[in-house]
Amino acid sequence: MAIRKLNYDDVKVEFDFDVENIDSDGFLVYQKRIELALEKLSSIASFDHNLYISGELSRDDKYTVIEMLNRFAQNSKTQLYDYCYVNNFKNPKEPKIIKLKPSQGKEFVKCMDDLVDYLIKSVPRIFDSKEYEEKVQDVIRHYDEINKKLYEDLQKKANELDFTVKFSQMGIVVNPVIAGRIITEREYAGLSDDIKKSIEEKRKELEKHIDEFLDKTKELEKEKQEKLKKINDEMSLFVVSPKIDEIRNKFKDNPDIEEYLDEVEDYTLKNISIFLPQKNQQFPFFNMPMKYTEYKVNLFVDNSQTRDVPVVYEENPTYYNVFGKLEKQAYFGAFITDFTHIISGSIHKANGGYLLLDAFSVLVNPGVWDTLKKALLSKKSVIEEWSEKYGIIASETLKPEPIDLDIKVVLFGPEYIYDILFSYDEEFKKLFKIKTNFDYSIPKEKNIAAKYAAKIIEYCKKNNLKIPSKEGFEALFKYSSRIVEDRKRLWAYTDDVLDIVREAQTLSKNDHLGYNEIKLAIEERKFLKSLWKEKIYEMIQRGQIIIDLKGKRVGQINGLSVLDLGDFSFGRPNKIVARTYLGKEGVVSVERESKLSGRIFDKSSFIITGYINGTYGFNKTLSFSATLSFEQSYSMIDGDSASVAEVLAVLSALSGVELKQNLAITGSMDQNGTVQPIGGVNEKVEGFYEVCKITGNLEGAGVVIPSKNLDNLVLDDEVEDAIKKGIFHLYAIDTIDDAIEIFTDLKAGKRVNNGFEKGSFHYLVDRKLKRINDMLRRENQEE
Repeated sequence: MAIRKLNYDDVKVEFDFDVENIDSDGFLVYQKRIELALEKLSSIASFDHNLYISGELSRDDKYTVIEMLNRFAQNSKTQLYDYCYVNNFKNPKEPKIIKLKPSQGKEFVKCMDDLVDYLIKSVPRIFDSKEYEEKVQDVIRHYDEINKKLYEDLQKKANELDFTVKFSQMGIVVNPVIAGRIITEREYAGLSDDIKKSIEEKRKELEKHIDEFLDKTKELEKEKQEKLKKINDEMSLFVVSPKIDEIRNKFKDNPDIEEYLDEVEDYTLKNISIFLPQKNQQFPFFNMPMKYTEYKVNLFVDNSQTRDVPVVYEENPTYYNVFGKLEKQAYFGAFITDFTHIISGSIHKANGGYLLLDAFSVLVNPGVWDTLKKALLSKKSVIEEWSEKYGIIASETLKPEPIDLDIKVVLFGPEYIYDILFSYDEEFKKLFKIKTNFDYSIPKEKNIAAKYAAKIIEYCKKNNLKIPSKEGFEALFKYSSRIVEDRKRLWAYTDDVLDIVREAQTLSKNDHLGYNEIKLAIEERKFLKSLWKEKIYEMIQRGQIIIDLKGKRVGQINGLSVLDLGDFSFGRPNKIVARTYLGKEGVVSVERESKLSGRIFDKSSFIITGYINGTYGFNKTLSFSATLSFEQSYSMIDGDSASVAEVLAVLSALSGVELKQNLAITGSMDQNGTVQPIGGVNEKVEGFYEVCKITGNLEGAGVVIPSKNLDNLVLDDEVEDAIKKGIFHLYAIDTIDDAIEIFTDLKAGKRVNNGFEKGSFHYLVDRKLKRINDMLRRENQEE
């Protein structure tokens, strides 16, 4: 391709789509890689095939991924379950987990609550019944009669041995009897030794009978209590077992519930008194926060309303939000907890399905990444205090039974996080074997543009906003293409476009957003951020930054650069000056020597030297010196987009041929002189246009760009209109020779024989280099 002067048809941006009757399938617009990755994720049944999506997806895009996953997972055969934590009657500090079919969790909770209500009402009633009272009294009477008979026999034996026996709170009192009268201790002391001896012998014999009496009464009391207990157990069994059997029958296919109910029954029969009214309670206010907690069922995960495979996006992935927690209650100055306060996290709610997380948030929240990897590798989720997990605080707490996991994880995050994890985390490689990228740009084809527009319309309807008209969509699509810097593609991150739609709402007096409203919203956004651009352009207008925009100069050219302020960038011209003189240093970059240049800029300096040496050093040793500088540049400079301009400045200084100052040029080049595409072409063109405009030098001005950047042209309407009117010009080139002919109006010249075409630009440069070479050779000979 030779030099091409661009006209309005070359730079105008057109859109061919019909806003009416457009529809979208809800998928991310033209994100085929993500669709394929999600399909693989849903079809590969392996715990280590998790997915990392690289890119800055918006919140809406993430929820679109959820919709896509739901569609792909519709045919999944994954079995979902309800999960309940229950009391471990053998070890209350280690609650048990019970897995049930969906909807059975709520039913199980209700059954256990009903059991407690039933026992609270039925147990006191059965133990207050006449039947129970009669059975108890029969047993008591039976043993009272036996005890009475034993007591009478003991008294009879005591009388035979001349003693009396009395029972008191201090024990059994035995007194001797003489002549029908109980003697006192003083009287006993006055007795003869023979009588005392006889009394003591009889006392010993009586004590044997007393011991036998006590043993028999103890045995009888034990028998009585056993019979009373048996009555209580029979009555308890009569109340408890049928109700528990009802629950068993409802969940007869679940062995975990069967085992749990056995423990419930055993515990209840042994502790039936807890359902009886408590008498003589001294401190009735001193109760635990909840009675009968041991019978409660904590419905940890409820899938009764889950119709499809769960897809959960955790927007705030803190440790407790993801992995659950043990809540505690303040009670009389202490914090207490039990199994009913075990709270599920998003990893449990997504069990059997998919959990979506933001990679950056996962990494910055303490403990989340490490615990997530362990959960995926072990296929189990352990609920524990964060401080306990890392040994920060050692305190007595619960240790719930771990839950089996069957889950896939999708991480959203930038590319650099993936690179870091892949390079330095071996477990990441094992767990995230699927990786894809969110394509930042999509083709501007008719059907894709229609889906893009449908997404904007859907957003407007959802948020009760005015919908753009066909012309409004044209402005939006042009803005989208401008962001991606490609007239044939659209910016896939729709958040930026939707922000403009929202900002344009107050500017429209109609029901729809037209072209002017969208354009004004874009201009207002640019104006709010353009202070530094305005200040720099003002300095150029005042002559404080010197830019020549008229006439011609030797060794001087206008290059173009882009100043990037993060969320705003703009172009500005730079005066590039080259001076040549006798010497052997070759091309010396002032920026490089001053350490004000980056590596790419330094590389382009060596490429310039390679081009000059390769073009003119084919028949001689090149000996010259040239200094090359960006005038009034005081900060770091990088990039190679000024290399064509630098070559022109050096060659102009060598040849003495003047360069046009009303033109600016941007483009990098290789050592063969081929011009390569650059970035920021729109900002550069518009920047030079504005500078020419504010300085009154617009007529006839123009910019030379690489032809490979034609698809990147998405210019402001004012610049397009100036090109249409022939006020401002754009030229597209493929080689350095094309640039030479535009800036000098001379033929570049081809190499012929041992030189170049006579009268051409290259001929003039080559002749100057030969003269310098001859002068240095003569100088060396004279020395």
